[in-house]
Amino acid sequence: MSLIQACRSLALSTWLLSFCFVHLLCLDFTVAEKEEWYTAFVNITYIEPGSPAAAAAAGALGASGELRSEKSECGRYGEHSPKLDAHGRVAMASSVQERLACDPNTKFAVPAHVKHWIALIPKGNCSDKDKIRHAFMQNASAVVIYNNICICRNNKTKTKQQEKKKQA
Repeated sequence: MSLIQACRSLALSTWLLSFCFVHLLCLDFTVAEKEEWYTAFVNITYIEPGSPAAAAAAGALGASGELRSEKSECGRYGEHSPKLDAHGRVAMASSVQERLACDPNTKFAVPAHVKHWIALIPKGNCSDKDKIRHAFMQNASAVVIYNNICICRNNKTKTKQQEKKKQA
């Protein structure tokens, strides 16, 4: 092999190696940059506490009173969750000891006549995947896992993230 051929071969190898290195860097950068998630609209309908309808809420759906409804884009679908609508009555774990739904035998406070219900579970102590699995084992239509971490000062509620930004 001549010196010119060796140089060309070395140059080609170096170029290919550089291309692969840059390409891998770009892929890693793209993956790191790619944070894809889907927001979810949350619509809550409830009877205002203290209203005449609140007293009748035990059974009469058609009771007159202050029926309120709020909708906001404050939710976020889980990474591997189906992006579908869900509706139903919200239910939490039956007991305080089970409220985190980390036990597969967690029971939820769902009235007997309710067909569609949504499990409302705070974050913590086990994976979201476990919480979802445990709620679906109890026939939940959907699961909402919420952040229950906040710092309250001067009657204003702030999340830990907001507090960290303020201190920086």
